[in-house]
Amino acid sequence: MEEETLKQSADRLKNFQGNAKGEVFRMHAQYIKSKEGEEGLKKLEKRMEELGVPIDIENVKPFEWKSEGISALIILTSKEVFGWTKEDVFQMGRFAPRFSFVLKVMAQYLISIETLFKNSPKYWKKNYDFGKIEPIKIDMEKQELIVREIGIATHPLVCVYHAGYFKGISEFVLGGKEATVKETACVHEGADYHEFLLSWK
Repeated sequence: MEEETLKQSADRLKNFQGNAKGEVFRMHAQYIKSKEGEEGLKKLEKRMEELGVPIDIENVKPFEWKSEGISALIILTSKEVFGWTKEDVFQMGRFAPRFSFVLKVMAQYLISIETLFKNSPKYWKKNYDFGKIEPIKIDMEKQELIVREIGIATHPLVCVYHAGYFKGISEFVLGGKEATVKETACVHEGADYHEFLLSWK
């Protein structure tokens, strides 16, 4: 299958049926500013406007619903505008939890990896109105877990972002332990769902 151009992705994603809370956009904006500065964020927004998807990312309200297609496009456009690699996108996902108001609230309750795993479907519903996460298996002795994303298909690069996010949020609740993540099944490669294996030590 021929790879989409960014414009083709924009035309497709702006019609995506499914929304994310503004908190997700806020995390994007904060990371871009931390890495590329205020001017970098403005450069990104200018490119988004050129693609026919104008957005003032910082002024999206935390609890406002906005298209997940636009959220995905912010990731894709960041890669083009800043010359990022997939590793940069992975790190964008990894550091996103650090900018999350919701996660800071969760931290007050000393959340554990088991609690995070068990309640992942509920956390997903708080931020997205489509798709779902299923906790499949957790093995505390082996220090690994498996989660699935079902009904979620925007772009392969978003899988990279999500993998980074899973690593970041796991390391957050594990108190600084190093976590690794691998996508073991992917909708964009013919699977019925995305599946991620996380392990830590």
